[in-house]
Amino acid sequence: MLRGRDDERARIGQLIADARHQHSGTLVIRGEPGVGKSTLLGYAAQAATGMRVLRGSGVEAETRLPFAILHQLLYPVRRRVDDLPSAQRGAVRAALGFADGHDHGRFLVAAGVLTLLGELAVDGGLLCLVDDAHWLDEPSADALVFCARRLEAEGVALLFAARDFPAPFRGLPQLEVGGLPVAHAERLLADRAPGIAPPVCARLVDLTAGNPLALAELPALLTARQLAGRDPLPDPMPIGPAARRLFTERLARLSAGARRLLEVAAVDDSGDLRVILTAAGTGDAGLTNLHEAEQAGLVEVRDGRLVFRHPLMRSATYHDATFGGQRAAHLALAAALDPVGQPDRIAWHRAAAAVGPDEEVAAARERSAARAMSRGGAPAAAAAWERSAALSPRAADQGRRLVEAAYAWWTAGRAPSATSLLREAEPLVDSAAVRSRLLHLRGLVELRCGMPDAAYPVLIESAAAADPPAAARTLVLAAESASFNGNGARVVEVGALASRLAGDPGPDPLVVRMLTGTASIFAGEWAAGAEALREVVAEAERLRDPEALLWAGRAAFYLGDQAAARTLHQRSADLARAAGALGVLTISLDRLAFSHLLLGRVADAEAAATEGMRLATEIGQDEAVVHHLGTLTAVYAIRGDEAAFADHADRAGALVAARDVRLVGAMLTWARGLLDLGLGRPQNALDHLAQLGGGTTGHPAIRLWATPDLAEAAARAGRPEEAADAVDAYGQWARRTGMPSALAAAARCRALAADPATAGRHYEEALRLLGEAEPRPYDEGRTRLLYGELLRRGKQRSRSRTHLRAAVEAFERLGAERWADRARRELRASGETARRRTADSVTALTPQELQIARLASQGASNPDIAAAVFLSRRTVEYHLHKVFTKLGVVSRAELATLELEPA
Repeated sequence: MLRGRDDERARIGQLIADARHQHSGTLVIRGEPGVGKSTLLGYAAQAATGMRVLRGSGVEAETRLPFAILHQLLYPVRRRVDDLPSAQRGAVRAALGFADGHDHGRFLVAAGVLTLLGELAVDGGLLCLVDDAHWLDEPSADALVFCARRLEAEGVALLFAARDFPAPFRGLPQLEVGGLPVAHAERLLADRAPGIAPPVCARLVDLTAGNPLALAELPALLTARQLAGRDPLPDPMPIGPAARRLFTERLARLSAGARRLLEVAAVDDSGDLRVILTAAGTGDAGLTNLHEAEQAGLVEVRDGRLVFRHPLMRSATYHDATFGGQRAAHLALAAALDPVGQPDRIAWHRAAAAVGPDEEVAAARERSAARAMSRGGAPAAAAAWERSAALSPRAADQGRRLVEAAYAWWTAGRAPSATSLLREAEPLVDSAAVRSRLLHLRGLVELRCGMPDAAYPVLIESAAAADPPAAARTLVLAAESASFNGNGARVVEVGALASRLAGDPGPDPLVVRMLTGTASIFAGEWAAGAEALREVVAEAERLRDPEALLWAGRAAFYLGDQAAARTLHQRSADLARAAGALGVLTISLDRLAFSHLLLGRVADAEAAATEGMRLATEIGQDEAVVHHLGTLTAVYAIRGDEAAFADHADRAGALVAARDVRLVGAMLTWARGLLDLGLGRPQNALDHLAQLGGGTTGHPAIRLWATPDLAEAAARAGRPEEAADAVDAYGQWARRTGMPSALAAAARCRALAADPATAGRHYEEALRLLGEAEPRPYDEGRTRLLYGELLRRGKQRSRSRTHLRAAVEAFERLGAERWADRARRELRASGETARRRTADSVTALTPQELQIARLASQGASNPDIAAAVFLSRRTVEYHLHKVFTKLGVVSRAELATLELEPA
């Protein structure tokens, strides 16, 4: 299959089409080895249906054999040579070896070839294909170029393919072919290696510059773990036999000094010309060797850097060298580098040259790993720690370094790699502190990617052996594990363990207060627990650790302060994004999306959850995936999108069943109730929401947040008594929190259970309280719809319209079309026809477009946006173009004036 070559095919197609209409033409296709030139020639042959096709290919061994290519081309039509004029016939026959004869001169041979080609094209046109034209023998090249310059109305198409542009072809039309476009290169890799991880796919495309031959061969040269992103890719990359032959045969023609220079350059990762020349040890001959390599077209010098002309050239040079040659190059570079300014590169080269355990080299590599980690380079740090472990003479040091490598891989979002190293490290660890650290990471991985319930005992064991600061951090995760399954007893147990750390100066006091405060709330001691959690939220402003902000946001959730939770989780996401900590970012986005959902900011919830799910899927973080799916089911339930709801609910349900995440299971039950409620099926909604009270489908937190929906479902189903206990408990919680939004929801619940004469007072109170809280469009729309219905039924149609119109507008902006339909029906029943609005231009944006639009409106540049949302600059430009079109703006200045807050 010819991929990503639309322009090239169009150019070739035009050449062939012209030939069919008696217009001759020539095209020289040029490009690096393996780029697909021969494939394009094959395409041309297939496209030339009804035309005569002649083919030839240059061979290096035959470059000095006169007319070798002409012989290949014309042999199939040799009998037509006899039809040529006498002089031309004799010259061509002699040139092709069909007859003895004296030298008739190249001009006569070329003239005879021109005549022959013209005659062959009479019936439908002629296509001549010459591959590897850089190896044309000179007489054949002269004859063919002669023809190319004189062909006009014969209907002949000459198509050459060459790596460079042979001197005889100067002045002829040419087409330079590069690597495949990224999308097509990735599809080629995906076809060759189904299941390849997207980041690995992108890296391979980048390293091969989209070279199709290299891409086709690489999957067979890499392990399944490397393709899946679980193990690091080799550097330099391996190179397949076909591609290697194309490059190494050029290396073979170099002198020993020039080859040595290129071997050093292939091992070097900086391209620093001074360092390479010093390490190559060539003295005054170094520049001569460099000139030789440049003349061979293998390298070039740009701004003081030695650069291989093609990425595969470096790989071919490296892999063509012997192990001794590679080792010598590494050691020479280590000696040539500045020990003060380049300690990490020196350590890398010395480690690469090591042939056995060496503690001095291992320690240097470990120091490099720590520096890389401090700069946010987790993958590089992981590789450095792994190499340091491999060079460690003592088993204990090896185990410790493997644990650190596992942590680095986890930070980079590579859970499988982290798990594998933990298994390898466990039998080597002999220190309680290192074992505690190993258990901490094992519990964290289990929490995020495995069975959250199984993570709890591992984390408790880790905390017991850890120093106080580490114990506190581990207990936070243990509490999270307990809360996922609504296990209040475990939450209280964690609080008791944390209270023992309260007097120790090591742990962050905010962490301890968060744990003890949460435990107090679960133990029924609201006053003490809430006071501690309020301190946590108030003091979280000083936090700069994205993980610490996650637990501060959890404290805000327990207090019912969703606005503070959103702010804290947004900061957590921003910090994690800036640090490239994808493992934390996916969790931050989950908490952020849920905060938006509780605030009724549906589009924001969808945008955060969609991005988070994409990232979590890429890095294999199942726990985050299932949480994001749970949030998205609630989003689509609110909107009444049954198809999207069913798709996401099915996917989430399968993960919930596999991992026993009761929190998300309860979320799905809540979302099903929301969907039925919005679709006017209150009895079904009540059946679902009633399940949240206990059993395998219940969860105390979800039960609490779903109570207003339970109250409405019970009231509409004519069974308000079934929600009475939950409403009473919710009211107590709302009064304890003192949050206006919670008190407003409690007032709405009371209104639903009240008689018509007093219900209006409760709705008025709910709307007043909502006015004091951060905007909650969904809650306000629901409250106004219920109040408007009550007023209309009470014959107060004029008053009802005010609330019903506001409800319609709120639901339309949310994209909650089923709720909007219900509000419109009520408005019509009040005597006013609601005009159905066309889709709001902002709500028409996809979640990703909305995210990009907001960043652009805030003044972020395209590169900044690309970094923020982990997309390429070109992708950002593409989405921004669509945003401008949908919103009807032509500049960022206009974009900044729009209200990009549809929910």
